[in-house]
Amino acid sequence: MRNMNFFNRALKNVTRKMSKSVLLAVTFFLIGNLVIIGLGINNAAENAKILTRQKMRAVVSLELDYTTYYNDADKITDDDEREEFYKNSPRLTLDKVEKLKADSRVKAVNFISTQQMYAKDFESVPLNNDFDKNYNQQENAEASVDGAVSMMSYNWKPADLRVQTNRYPDMIEFQDGTYEMLEGRFYTQEDIDNSAAVVCIPKELAELNNLRVGDTISVNITDPSQIMDMEGSELTEDDLLLSLEVIGIYKSNEQLDPNSDEYKWMARYESPQNTLLMPATTASDKYYDFYVKSYRYYMTTMPEYYKEEDIMSKEDYDRASKAVYLLEDPLQVDQFVEDYQDQTGDYVILNANNETFKKLARPLDTLSLFSNIIVWIVVINAVVIITLVTALTLKTREYEIGVLLSIGVSKAKIVAQFFIELVIVALIGFTLSVASGSLVAKQVGKMVLNYQVDTENKYADENDDNNNFYYGETNYFTEITQDDLLAEYDVQISPMIIAEIYILGIGVVFISILIPSFMIMRFNPKKILMNQN
Repeated sequence: MRNMNFFNRALKNVTRKMSKSVLLAVTFFLIGNLVIIGLGINNAAENAKILTRQKMRAVVSLELDYTTYYNDADKITDDDEREEFYKNSPRLTLDKVEKLKADSRVKAVNFISTQQMYAKDFESVPLNNDFDKNYNQQENAEASVDGAVSMMSYNWKPADLRVQTNRYPDMIEFQDGTYEMLEGRFYTQEDIDNSAAVVCIPKELAELNNLRVGDTISVNITDPSQIMDMEGSELTEDDLLLSLEVIGIYKSNEQLDPNSDEYKWMARYESPQNTLLMPATTASDKYYDFYVKSYRYYMTTMPEYYKEEDIMSKEDYDRASKAVYLLEDPLQVDQFVEDYQDQTGDYVILNANNETFKKLARPLDTLSLFSNIIVWIVVINAVVIITLVTALTLKTREYEIGVLLSIGVSKAKIVAQFFIELVIVALIGFTLSVASGSLVAKQVGKMVLNYQVDTENKYADENDDNNNFYYGETNYFTEITQDDLLAEYDVQISPMIIAEIYILGIGVVFISILIPSFMIMRFNPKKILMNQN
């Protein structure tokens, strides 16, 4: 017996005392099932958030926080102080944009302005929707009045082109596949620096007007009827006209649904098929010249309101309110925001649409919290129960311990034998729980998720608002719903979870054997055998 390996003794003891081993195995089986359910639900919730994040555009917006700014302005009671506060309104400087652009995680930057313009010597792509039909009927009716041009035809004319201008020679849309360059090239940094009169046009617009790379098109930056109302001004039609060389023809992969209500009343300039791309400086120089001449005209007609000293500088006029960064990986977004959120300055924030994502993920976060609590409660109870059972069985095994000690078996080996006994039983119980827990966890996971979603909807704050976007502004954040997020929720018992179960089980056994091991260390073999006699 002395020479018998303690592992063999442990194995024989497990098989000899079958009823005790079965009861312990059932205990470990139940513990394993509860732990598998908890870990499975937590893992499914975390994976659902990660998978949804990976499907989202990896964008972060550096933007002005107008909400906080105007709230602070409302707190100022003195009129002079408030006026001074408004004069020093926040701005998004190029230095701030460049600082974040230098980060290696940034793939592309859109420091974009969007304008509406008018086709001059070519036709914009028609949508053939209700808006188009009503506009065409109005044009025909006005043109037929006594063969003369009615003054009403100059009162209002909707823009038919949208122009996106960037301060950098790249765009997020080209990096993420929304746009594809089919012919020619995109504008360069040299084009931006020199305010080059170049433009990239969509494929549909090029095909409709038989345009090719190298051709020239003309656009008006505003409705020509505006200068007709400013008699005596320095403005001419040339001040509105931009002649642009076509340097690239691109394809937009944005899809329009002709059956949607949005499409029904969509103006032509809102269509991706009528979107021009040009350097920011090209458009802003033209717009600024038009602004200055218009302002000087109003200085002569309404001098009490328009003062020379109030003319905006070129820098103030070109002020942008948002820069959008495309990162290499959607999972880098949170860390990127954390790294720079304290370096943006007053009234400038980093927005990653996290508030919307967190609100949609609340049911999953709650599930993760409760599943973790369940796992820890089960583990703690398991340690207590197994410790008590092991300690109580020592009384019935005092004689065995005394004999082993008397023949020279060390106390450490006796403790190791008890540990191995529990490990063998635990492995049997946990192995059985892996098979059953995989089936139970999936069903329980669905049930508790449905309950949590119902509860969340019942007590949801109806006043919760998503991020607001102004009309005509490009929303670079991926539109997701709670259904999209929950669709990724799938409880699967992965090899990693199975490994965690076994590691956790061995840890429970190890902790549970500590107290009994101290009791064994106090045993005296001579005293044990004398008491037995």
